[in-house]
Order: sequence, then C-alpha cells, then structure tokens
Amino acid sequence: MTTSSGTIPTVFQRGWRVDVLFWLGYALVMHVIFAPTPFDPGNMMFTAELTFWQAVASYLHLAWPLRLRYGGKLGFLPYGLLTVLIVLFFSACSGTTIYLLFWGLAGEAETQRFLDTFYDYWVPALLGGMGMAVALTGAISLFGRRRLRDKQEKELETNRIKTELAFLRGQLNPHFLFNALNSIYVLIPRDPDAAQLALSGFSDLLRYQLYQSEQPLVPLAQELQQLKKFAELSRLRLEEDFIFQFAEPDDVEGVTIPPMLLLPLLENAIKYSPTQGGRVTASLQLVEGRMQFMLENRIGLAVDRSDADSGGIGLHNIRRRLALLFPDDHQLDTRQEGEHFSVVLNIPR
Repeated sequence: MTTSSGTIPTVFQRGWRVDVLFWLGYALVMHVIFAPTPFDPGNMMFTAELTFWQAVASYLHLAWPLRLRYGGKLGFLPYGLLTVLIVLFFSACSGTTIYLLFWGLAGEAETQRFLDTFYDYWVPALLGGMGMAVALTGAISLFGRRRLRDKQEKELETNRIKTELAFLRGQLNPHFLFNALNSIYVLIPRDPDAAQLALSGFSDLLRYQLYQSEQPLVPLAQELQQLKKFAELSRLRLEEDFIFQFAEPDDVEGVTIPPMLLLPLLENAIKYSPTQGGRVTASLQLVEGRMQFMLENRIGLAVDRSDADSGGIGLHNIRRRLALLFPDDHQLDTRQEGEHFSVVLNIPR
C-alpha cells in the first residue's frame, strides 16, 4: 500500500485492518508480561491507555520525521531530535492520563503511591515503552517500504527486459522476412509451381513469427522445424549445389527454447554463403541439462563475420538477447578461419 504525502502511512503498508490486529496483539503481549494482575479491569484500562498513546506517537513518527528522513529531506540529527521530542511529549501525555485515572478511580492513597514512585518506576517505564513502540513500528515500516521498493524495481526491470526483448525480436523479424520474400521473388520467373509451394512454406514461417515468437518458450521441435523450412526456402534462390546438413537428436520431447533463437544464426550463415558451392552444416546436442548448437558455413564475402552485418542486425543483436535471456549462463563463440566461419551456442535447457 503506497501513501501520498497527505495521508498517514500504516505500519505494514497493507491497510488499517492489519495495523489494528497488530496493536491488539501488541497490547495483549505487553499486558500479559507487565500487568501485576492481568484480569483486573483497572490494569486492562492502564494497558489500553498506554497502547493508545504509543500508537499515536508511532503514527506521528511514521508520518512526519521518518517519512522526511526516508525521502532524503531530513538529516540524521534533526530526525533523531524530532523522534526524541515525540517520545518525550507522548510519554508526558501518557503519564498525565495515568495520573487522572488514579485520581478518578483508585482513590487518594493509590494516587499518592503513584506520585511517590513516579520518577523511580513510571518515568523509565513510560519512556521505555514509548521508545520501544516507536522504534519497533518504525523498523517494521522501513522494512516494508524497502520490500515494496525492491518489488517495484524488480517489476520495472522485468518490464524493461521484456520491452528490450520485444525490440530485438522486432529487429530480427523484418530482416528474416526480407530474405524469405526475396527467395520467392527469384523463384517466380523460373518455376511458378515451385514458387507457389515456397509461398505456402513462407506462410508457415510467417505464422510462426507472428504468433509463436511472442511466447516465452516454445517446443524445441517447433524451432527445429522452422530451421528446416527456412533452409529449404533459402535453397530456392541459391544454386543447386548448395548443401545444408543438420544433425539433430532423436528425442527432443519436452525440451523447450525461447523462440527465434536459433533461426537468426542459420539466417546469417546462409546469407553469407556463396551462391555457388555454398555449404552449411549444423548440429544440435542435448547433454547434462545443456543445449549446444553448432553451425559452420563457407563464406562468400571477405568480411569479418564477428561483427554485426551492414544492416545493424547480426551477432551483436543475438548476443544482447542471450544476455537478457540467460544472464551469466550462456556461451556464444564465433570463429573465422579463411573461408570458414563457425558458431557454437551453449545454453541451459
């Protein structure tokens, strides 16, 4: 429960009902521990009076010096001075009320006994009880505020990560769609029937991107199926000697993966492959709770594939997405040796 500057904060930031239960429990514990005869009506009245003033002092402390201190508007020494003044003032109020109770209910003898023991017993008791109540409620309130702030910061961070992941997926999708459409465009004048089949495969890929890519996890089998569809679609705009080989596990039942995680790697590999004599080999292994995806291709351009491509969508984008999905628990290694470029991705499964 958050509070504005014009309202009195509660101890637990969960509404007044919780606070009422707290004060009832607090009064009961203090009464059982300190009341000479717990079931005596007079002692019950004294406990109620003490608890009332302690509650008033506690809420004034929460609403004024503690709120200013927590908001950074009050230094430590002024805060301490105000807190001490609150304890002293309401201890005096409580002592005055107790004197009036003795005077009105207990008779002259008991009232005189109260006055005789006032400085030796009642002053330390009143100050100690008041200070303990103010300190306890202040500590509970600070702990609750800190937990609430941590929760809000965590929610903000989660929303930020979700937004950034959606942005990264949005960067990948147009790039992928452009390549797929280009493949079909090249095929139309050569073989209209094959282009029609390719368009059907493209619609499946588009459906996967539009609907499945928004899910946090998808079955690994679906992601692998999209890899094969994209490879077949890309093969259409390359020469017939283009080779794509993929070694996958026999059983991937129950294994999930963030969507569109492997496809950009294959997309980059095919994009940089030569139109003649192109070859892309891929393999996926599931070992001891880890997933390892390996990809190797022959490059047709004299470029450094470790950098992002000219469109700004490349391995840098993929690395950022991995850092958000698997912080400190992933590995993406790239290596270029002559005309061969390889990628090894290792993530938990």
